Amino acid sequence: MKKKILIISLMMSSTFCFSQEIKTLFSSNDSKKNLSFGRYGGPLIETTQINSDWGLTIGGKGGVIINNKFAFGGIGKRLVSKNNFLGNNLNGNESTSLTLNYGTGGVFGEYIFNMVSPVHFSIPINLMAGNVSIEENNVDIESSTLFIFEPGVNLEFNFSKYFISAISVSYRQVFGGSLVNLNNRDLSGLNIGLVFKFGNF
Repeated sequence: MKKKILIISLMMSSTFCFSQEIKTLFSSNDSKKNLSFGRYGGPLIETTQINSDWGLTIGGKGGVIINNKFAFGGIGKRLVSKNNFLGNNLNGNESTSLTLNYGTGGVFGEYIFNMVSPVHFSIPINLMAGNVSIEENNVDIESSTLFIFEPGVNLEFNFSKYFISAISVSYRQVFGGSLVNLNNRDLSGLNIGLVFKFGNF
């Protein structure tokens, strides 16, 4: 219940901020003169809850920043740690040693609060599609496409005009999985990590 409340709260706050700022940006005849653009890209690393365990994901994200408030672009990440568990090998053995593989990619939108401040917050929302597969002895026995909604909060630190780092907390909500061994709830979970942004801010 607490996780659902967090997701709903993040959605409401980010939607409100986006709608208000978009209205401000485009309500003036001189809006084009007021637009400024930046860009960035960089790696991210997260520890994540998945299948009743903690794992490590590594990936990257990059995009465009408008007026130091909005960012949007692409994001991708993959589970790099081993996630082993006992499950059904689909051949009658329900206590076989299996391995989970997981990767995803998509787009993100982000609202940034007071970006010029040395320490500030942002609210990113990732919309992704991915694939999860289950292996037995390095052979896939089942796989499924996933859809992910992932809201979060970042605490960001301006180290220079060209480098920002962030501590990120987000929640991965999975939809559309169709596996025998794992359900959407098993694949959903909390992410805690670091984001490194290199660019022109």
